[in-house]
Amino acid sequence: MMSEIIENISFQEYCLTRNRVAILLNILGKEHKKDTTQEKLIISDFFLKFPELISDEIELGRFDIKYSYFHWKPNYKLYNAVLADLLARNIITFNSLNNRYFITDKGEKFVIELFSEEGIDWSKILQSCDFIVSKVLNKTVSAGQTMIQSKLDCIRGN
Repeated sequence: MMSEIIENISFQEYCLTRNRVAILLNILGKEHKKDTTQEKLIISDFFLKFPELISDEIELGRFDIKYSYFHWKPNYKLYNAVLADLLARNIITFNSLNNRYFITDKGEKFVIELFSEEGIDWSKILQSCDFIVSKVLNKTVSAGQTMIQSKLDCIRGN
């Protein structure tokens, strides 16, 4: 059994990241106009990974969740691998003219299959995607990074 696909990244974390990126691109649609460069997808994935941080009132829950905030940083090897995987499987495409990623027909089917899984709180994911589309993808990369940093600073201050 393979436990790591990338150094210090479990296969489970890899798959979860891949799925979150595919879901976000699926929600945007095939011909969206949003900025979906790799940097923007990384910033967006932060809010998909930690959906409780989309609200202004941050309630700290379990210790292990709080602990993960303290150690979050973008893992470019992970995102390079995830995006390469999604491209190789023809789940997404990349437009080099505007540096945007888009979902494909095959990608839409992939996401539909994900949504058929039981025991997953899709409402939180969809709420996070709405937040990302309206608040994250409309901002510059530096503004998105500042949003993340302010959330982390708030948590670290507690």
